[in-house]
Amino acid sequence: MLGIVKRNPTLGLSPFSEVDRFFDDFFDRFSSLAMANQNFTLPSVNIFSENDRDMVVEMEVPGYDQEDIQINLDGNVLEIRGERSEKEEHKDKKRSYMVRENSQSFARRIVLPEGADSEKITAELDKGVLKVTVPVEQRESKRIEIGSPKSGNKAKLTATTEDQPETK
Repeated sequence: MLGIVKRNPTLGLSPFSEVDRFFDDFFDRFSSLAMANQNFTLPSVNIFSENDRDMVVEMEVPGYDQEDIQINLDGNVLEIRGERSEKEEHKDKKRSYMVRENSQSFARRIVLPEGADSEKITAELDKGVLKVTVPVEQRESKRIEIGSPKSGNKAKLTATTEDQPETK
């Protein structure tokens, strides 16, 4: 348990001091829990274009192997998941036994741009850096010419006296 301490009420202590002490204790316990749970980390992600055609997703995943990482595509969402665990055991001849386990996981979702070619996505892992390359087909803009109306199709806008409000 995390330092449950029964306090004796002291005379002359204001209610505000008790509230301050309560919040101080709460945040001390919360920060110690956060420090104890250091396996919650999100790897940094860089998204850029190398050649104005491909979208590149680089993610730092030190300590992860290829077997620890899964890359899935659901519609236009690229999901990168990683999970690894380590187990260390120490045995002595005098029945001392210690097991230390550590597990880490992460998940990132990235929305792919319009025109992404899901059939040609590649990924490589080199020295703790995962690089996912997504080819993106850029649509070329098309200019539309404005033509003059044909003489028989001209529509005239005229206002009649029925449409105008009466003035007095």
